Amino acid sequence: MEKIIKPTDTADQKARKICQLGFTAISRKKPVLSVPNALEVLKNKVGDCNEHSVLLVALLRAAGIPAQMEAGLVYLHGRFYWHAWNVLYLGKWVTSDAVFNQIPADVTHIRLVRGDGVEQMNLME
Repeated sequence: MEKIIKPTDTADQKARKICQLGFTAISRKKPVLSVPNALEVLKNKVGDCNEHSVLLVALLRAAGIPAQMEAGLVYLHGRFYWHAWNVLYLGKWVTSDAVFNQIPADVTHIRLVRGDGVEQMNLME
């Protein structure tokens, strides 16, 4: 992490650098049928929006920036898709999407749940 952010970086600068890292760290974008954890994501460099989101939460928290996962719908190419992204605290809560390398995430994101993963499963009940 020390190679990415500097102690003199502001929280906003740290968040942007970490989001960029989250965008590039997963080199093979494909669905993964598992419950992701950040260490496995870094090791395998494979995943979809869930892996991006889990990795970004871990990296942001390691840098001292409060962060959570969000999930819901994103509007892309004329359709809505299930998607996961993040929200982080930079004096106020700001959305971030490592899949699209966005801070803040654009207005096509419609949140249905926020939390560390279990909340997504509650939508299926």
